Amino acid sequence: MDIAQRIRRARNLTPTEQHLAMTVLTLGERVQGYTIKELAQTSATSVATIHRLCRKLGLEGFKELKVELARGYARGAAAPVDVDVDFPFNADERADAIAPRMALLYEETLRETREVLSLRAIDHAARLIDAAKQVDIYAWSHNAYPAELFSDRLLSVGKQSAFYCDMERETRMALAAGSAHVALFVSYSGLSPFIPRILPLLIERGCPVILVGTVHAQRRHPGLDEYLLVSDHESLSNRIAQFASHISVQYVLDTLFSCYFARDYQRHITYLEQALPYANLSLAAGRIPRPTGDAEGSSGSSDATLFLLQQTK
Repeated sequence: MDIAQRIRRARNLTPTEQHLAMTVLTLGERVQGYTIKELAQTSATSVATIHRLCRKLGLEGFKELKVELARGYARGAAAPVDVDVDFPFNADERADAIAPRMALLYEETLRETREVLSLRAIDHAARLIDAAKQVDIYAWSHNAYPAELFSDRLLSVGKQSAFYCDMERETRMALAAGSAHVALFVSYSGLSPFIPRILPLLIERGCPVILVGTVHAQRRHPGLDEYLLVSDHESLSNRIAQFASHISVQYVLDTLFSCYFARDYQRHITYLEQALPYANLSLAAGRIPRPTGDAEGSSGSSDATLFLLQQTK
């Protein structure tokens, strides 16, 4: 295993060491130009922290870390990050420079997410959702957007789902949970303030919990039912925006929804066809024919579906 993979999979790091490790991976080959003091200053850590990280990785010191990183890049086993995920563009740059760099940021983030995301874990999480009477989703801040979209997609195929970006409602949702529910936490770092408040309530009620987050979030909350890991290169505070974490979380949730949908593909397709004439888009259009078939919505529902798809292409 190359050193970059060892850094990503290290499980005994303190939060400060985890931040340092992410900084080293983000800098990539540029680490070769840093002295140990410069790296400590750049990562807002210390020389002692760098030495501790190296020892935990089985290395004698910073020089050996640089040698191992150089070997990995020379072999092509761990491609360096060619774009700064926290500051992917510079002042006064225009679209011709920014657009390709953002595309590269997406490509690198998705590649890294595929490396850390367990396919077994995705399938297990899809089974938990399939077996649950209701999916309760918890997320704050920017994670609320992909979380709400995931909830809407579940509802669109007939799976009961609830999402409230509100402390009081979240607490009530947790109090009403039980073994027939499944909870989905979306927290990149695992530091979201709702977790210490909600998690004990869910555990007490026997509700399975799935966590979408980085390996650092997994270490902060061991013993949950499943972990869906995302790329962990983004700084928690020193950044322009959550570009990398957003696309990584969105990819994981899209994959999870797709795996759940595929478990009963035909039933979900049929539900979509039957529900489409009653959806907001259909009613807002005012021109979509209401279903005229029987209760199962065969011919009328299919006609309405085809009509709407034609109008919205």
